[in-house]
Amino acid sequence: MKKNLISLLLLVVVAFGIYFFLRNNNDVEQVPVVEQKKPIELCFYKEGNKTPQGYYDVAWIRMNLLEDKVTGEFRNYPAEKDSKVGTFEGSVGKVDPYMMARTADVWWNAMQEGMQTKEQLKIVFGEGTANAMFGEMVDRGDGVYIYKDPNKFSYSMDMNDVACSDLDDRIMVEKYVRENIKTLAPEKPVLGGSWYALAIRIDPKTKTGTVNYEDGHVQGGATFSYTRIGDKVEISNIIKK
Repeated sequence: MKKNLISLLLLVVVAFGIYFFLRNNNDVEQVPVVEQKKPIELCFYKEGNKTPQGYYDVAWIRMNLLEDKVTGEFRNYPAEKDSKVGTFEGSVGKVDPYMMARTADVWWNAMQEGMQTKEQLKIVFGEGTANAMFGEMVDRGDGVYIYKDPNKFSYSMDMNDVACSDLDDRIMVEKYVRENIKTLAPEKPVLGGSWYALAIRIDPKTKTGTVNYEDGHVQGGATFSYTRIGDKVEISNIIKK
């Protein structure tokens, strides 16, 4: 009888222990898992027609959108003129129902001819295109340049949307070819000259490209194939045009 009573008491203690454990467990506030939002990456690219000297107008934009904030980079390489490149950050407005586009109002850390300035820049993008708005700029008094008339812009820089991986191909392969044209060119320079690249075109779809180069005396050109894995570029099948 005494043993049965002790067993019963032990069962009651265990039961109460389980009850309080479960109740306390359920009372713990469940902290919701907040999913970290990732920025949306957009890329745009433009390449103009070849000039008689073998150059091309090239411009591209890479944008990272996170709600109403934007960061990115804009590079403009006009043919036979000084380039203007740099990163930017700012805000993005809502979709304009008339244009079906959004406007990014950013501050561009622009580098040109070795000089860096901070400039106001508007980028209109949507429906597969982007356009950087250019207009007359004035110093607002502290070395930062703003539009003199925010209602007067030039719409001459239509860039089409491209896969960002394709833009990476263009950037990295061109950089590699420019840095290594002296050894990549399938012919020898003349009169002690040294090859340097004039214009390079990359086709990410076919993984091929063309390059025009000169040594200060004569010009040459070649076609090539390439592969890119991450930051590593390899050139093959380079043939004189």
